Amino acid sequence: METYEKDGRIITYLITHKRIKNTYFRVKDGYLKVTTHPLTKKSLIIAYIDARFDQLYKKLDVTKPKELDNQITLWDHTLELMISYGLFRYRVHSDIVVVWSLETDVAKVKRQVYAKELEQQIKKISKDIEATIAQKGLNILPYKIKYLKSKYGSYHRKNNEITLNSFLSRLDPIYLNYVIYHEYAHAIVFNHSKDFYNLLNEFMPNHRVYQKDLKKIAII
Repeated sequence: METYEKDGRIITYLITHKRIKNTYFRVKDGYLKVTTHPLTKKSLIIAYIDARFDQLYKKLDVTKPKELDNQITLWDHTLELMISYGLFRYRVHSDIVVVWSLETDVAKVKRQVYAKELEQQIKKISKDIEATIAQKGLNILPYKIKYLKSKYGSYHRKNNEITLNSFLSRLDPIYLNYVIYHEYAHAIVFNHSKDFYNLLNEFMPNHRVYQKDLKKIAII
C-alpha cells in the first residue's frame, strides 16, 4: 500500500501487476486498487490519480466504514457511546463510554474524548519514552494534541515541540509509541534519510511494520 496526498487529503492505493494491455482503477474497501502491466511507469499512475483526485477521493470516502453515532473506538476497541449535555467529562464503564459535553456535534464530542485519552496515554508511557531518547541526549519535549486530517504527528524545529494527532487514540497504543519516536528522531535528523531511519530503528526496532500499517489506515 502507498499513499498520495493532495490539499491535505490522502488516497491510499495498491498497484498490482498483471500481463494485461490496459490499466484499471477500482475503489475497494477504502483504497484504490490499480491493476496494470509490469512495464507501466508509476509516474503515469500518479498523474492519473492527481488529475482525477477529487472524483476518486469522493468514491473512496463513500466506501469507508462509517462508525455509528452511538459508537466510539478507543485503543482499537469499539465501545458504546452515550452523550449527555454538560461541562466536558467522561467515564469508561466496561464497554460503554458516557460523555458530558456542551458540543452538539457527535464528531466533535468524540474528538474531545480522543484528545483526553491521548493525553492520559502519553503520561503512562512518558518514563519509557524518556529513558529511550535520553540515550541520544534528548529530553522530553512539549506535546500539542490536535485533530489532524492528513498526518499522525510532526516535529516543529522552530518551537522544538511535537504535535500528535488525537486520532491515534482510536488505534492500538503501539502506533502512538511509533509516532512519538518518529518525531523525536526528527529532532536529531530532520529529513527522512538513511541516518534518520537508522536512528528510529534504535528507538524502536521493527518500526517499519507500524509505519506500513499506518499508511493503510485512513484518518476519519
